Amino acid sequence: MKLAYAVDLYISRRQSSSERFCGPAGTLRSFSRRFDGLFLHRITPSQVLQFLNCPHTERATWKIKYGVLRMFFEYWHLRGNLKTVPLPPSGPKVTRTFVPYIYSLSDLRALIDALPQCQRNRACAMSTNTFRTLLLFLYGTGMRIGEAVGLHISDVNMSSHLVTVRGTKFYKSRFVPFGRDVHKLLQQYLETSPRLSQAHQPFFQSQGKKRLRVNMVGINFRRLCQLAGVCRQDIALRQPRIHDIRHTFVVHRLTEWYEQEADVQCLILALSTYLGHVDLHSTQHYLTMTPELLAQANRRFENYARKGSYDR
Repeated sequence: MKLAYAVDLYISRRQSSSERFCGPAGTLRSFSRRFDGLFLHRITPSQVLQFLNCPHTERATWKIKYGVLRMFFEYWHLRGNLKTVPLPPSGPKVTRTFVPYIYSLSDLRALIDALPQCQRNRACAMSTNTFRTLLLFLYGTGMRIGEAVGLHISDVNMSSHLVTVRGTKFYKSRFVPFGRDVHKLLQQYLETSPRLSQAHQPFFQSQGKKRLRVNMVGINFRRLCQLAGVCRQDIALRQPRIHDIRHTFVVHRLTEWYEQEADVQCLILALSTYLGHVDLHSTQHYLTMTPELLAQANRRFENYARKGSYDR
């Protein structure tokens, strides 16, 4: 059986059971085109790896493709068309090629300054005040954009300086404390938004008094970056994203701790819990090295080395 025919037949059978199967179908057809003309039983694990390890493939994408191919090959293996499943015994470590954009303070100021111009667009569903508060709230708390737009009025306790995040990424709720500057920001937002009064209402609302959608905020943010002139100068595939504000929060906090001579090794464990991560490895994903952070780390190491030489 030709690979192309096996792919078409498999997709047809999956979709005939009222399953959309759009994303996996695209992956399988891409795999079929890459090895056009080959028979199904001639596919080797090395060819599968060649397909999975395409340039610029992120870890999550690699795992998704691997799962699609595994189900495809197991389907034909159970029907006797394959003697073995041609997959590697374990997935290789995928080199992370994407580097998040870390906003400088001047970048953040440029974004805030460009907000009035950005919000003049008729397609914008947010007011300038809401967008400004949302961006500064994300920078001040490090929360995910999905968590922020999912908040209700009752989730923000102004007297206790505490936000309750419910049903987060890992289906766990957590508390996020916020400081004096964020408290002042939210207080001003509430005072200038009189329609925010009922506990069940979304905290960040569109101009139609509805919950903001993540993709809509992302579209507005890309337009804001263009107006503010905030863009990457390297060869990275993606321009600055709103999620990169969370990365910026982590890097800026770490830089401040180094400047304050704080116990970073101890504080980073608390930071991991604050961010809602299941382990420290997840937090390390956010630790992008910047010139400022590298300078502080080097200074800390030099002080440590100089002290060691005195001890001798």
